[in-house]
Amino acid sequence: MVFVAPKFTADQATEILCHVWAAARGMRKRFLAIMSTLMANNCFRLLDHKPRINFSNFFIVALDDSTACVRYNFTMAQLHRVSIQLQLPQDDLRTPEGDVVSSVEALAMVCRRLTEPSKLFTVADEFGHSTAAYSRICKTAIAILYAKHATLLYFVRATVLKRLDDYCAAVARHSARANPKSGFENLQRSVYSGHSRRHCLNWQAITAPDGLIVSVYGPVEGRRHDTTMLSMSGLLEYMQKEGSFEGKVIYGDPTYV
Repeated sequence: MVFVAPKFTADQATEILCHVWAAARGMRKRFLAIMSTLMANNCFRLLDHKPRINFSNFFIVALDDSTACVRYNFTMAQLHRVSIQLQLPQDDLRTPEGDVVSSVEALAMVCRRLTEPSKLFTVADEFGHSTAAYSRICKTAIAILYAKHATLLYFVRATVLKRLDDYCAAVARHSARANPKSGFENLQRSVYSGHSRRHCLNWQAITAPDGLIVSVYGPVEGRRHDTTMLSMSGLLEYMQKEGSFEGKVIYGDPTYV
């Protein structure tokens, strides 16, 4: 077994050096010998320098549509419209720690974080915020969205009922089976542990034939089977209470179900 000491800050390293110098009784050769031994055995290591955020970067309100779509999956005009529809604060969004940004920028930061699996430093640097501030702003924006629209995340009832017949007809046109289907249980996302090669977190979602995600549930521990997760979500019981879903079927991914 190899012992590896934690990395020290500059203040901690200075204190250790003073103790070693005192232990060496001011003898330079003895001091250097002790330090060489400590470093060779990974007992004296300094923290790496933190990467520097370019705080001259900022959120570009007039960003061209093609670039905005790549970064946020929305144009700037669409971001403004979506922020209003999602009932984000009309003026600025403030975090409990005092960070202040416009609601459109906060929404853009959330969208940017979800667009691709980038490092937090990368996306924070694009907006000219520290990684801590970026996380706080995203967390606050998501908390507001969840508080206002949690029921829609669980199941978009009004939209599904309005389009239910169209969904069933669309599936019937592309399926040889007679049962009317209205959705597809899919979109499972997992966080993997490279060491154990097992799921850490699972999500469940239902995707309608037009591509709209009409239900999201999770996260659930990765050791749970998909059928267990479906039972935990209570989705089947929810749909059984709605008469419009009588005789309808949801596709499940044959790989997991």
